[in-house]
Amino acid sequence: MAVQERVETVLKKIRIRNFRKLNGLKIDRMDQVNLFTGRNNSGKTTLLEALFLLVGAGNAGMTLSINAFRGIDSVGGTPAAIREAFWKPMFSELEMSEVIQVEAEETLLGQLTLSIMLEQPGVIELPIGKPAGTAAEFLKESPLLFSFDSKQTGHVECRMRVQGTGIQIEHPAASVPLQAVFLSSRLGNLQEDAMRLGQLRKRKQATIIVDALKIVEPRLQSVEDNSASGTPLIWGDVGLPELIPLPVMGEGMTRVARLILALSAAQGGLVLVDEIENGLHHTILAKVWQAINAAAKNFNTQVIATTHSFECMEAAYQSLGKDGFCLHRLEAENGKSRCVTYEPDQIEAVIRHRLEVR
Repeated sequence: MAVQERVETVLKKIRIRNFRKLNGLKIDRMDQVNLFTGRNNSGKTTLLEALFLLVGAGNAGMTLSINAFRGIDSVGGTPAAIREAFWKPMFSELEMSEVIQVEAEETLLGQLTLSIMLEQPGVIELPIGKPAGTAAEFLKESPLLFSFDSKQTGHVECRMRVQGTGIQIEHPAASVPLQAVFLSSRLGNLQEDAMRLGQLRKRKQATIIVDALKIVEPRLQSVEDNSASGTPLIWGDVGLPELIPLPVMGEGMTRVARLILALSAAQGGLVLVDEIENGLHHTILAKVWQAINAAAKNFNTQVIATTHSFECMEAAYQSLGKDGFCLHRLEAENGKSRCVTYEPDQIEAVIRHRLEVR
């Protein structure tokens, strides 16, 4: 399939302050394909979450999504308990008096800025005769304010409140400036995968996913999305009398399919992948990187991925070359975050000397 002419859509520079582990993080160079390494708890997943929130154009509801990515898919308890469990951990050092800020410079859209803060009312009205402590209780019920700015959307505000009846979220007035798909290291949605394949087939582009899946299963002839099992699934033809559900063929098949389908769904936007090597044997990683790179170019999608694997980084270098991707390392020290972005010749040295990336 012919590769489309690339229109440059890339987040180039990133600044993050007071979001979880990331405080004072600066990333000054990004490319179409980016791979982030670093020790556990250095902020790799948090970086992906921050960017996911940023391109949501101030949609406060996306905080529920990033909790789900970490396996927290239900919210319960008193309003005070919900704020403590779900709001406070978003702020560095659990300090909700500070402002979270995520900024990025995008090649076509220019500056994108998201601020998250606990909104303090200018005036508090207390009924006469109420105890003095009522003022403090009133402040605890302040909403979480999401403010987003870009030249495309202008200034957008969205508020999230925790009330006795549940969480109330305002609907943001702006559409998202960039499409984004987050692929968690933990969770996946087989029905969503099948829907994305349906869209790809509708555009007569299914060849790209078949070619990618042949890396894992060379016998594969075609893939189909259907509901023969009662729920939408992807099925594969490997030359047997009947089709086989893709998940039955193994985790590697599902992971490769999900990666390519995410790139097609986020055309012109971002795919954020946590622990990209999950489910993939090290012997096929180089070919998988080739498939990811080809799909990223075809769909004009930026890839921002994390890894704990030296083999994954080495495979990216073997497939894409030292100039074909950006390699970054996140570090955390004394409450501050730092990103080391390797120059192409430094990537070569890292591989040659097998430097520690975890």
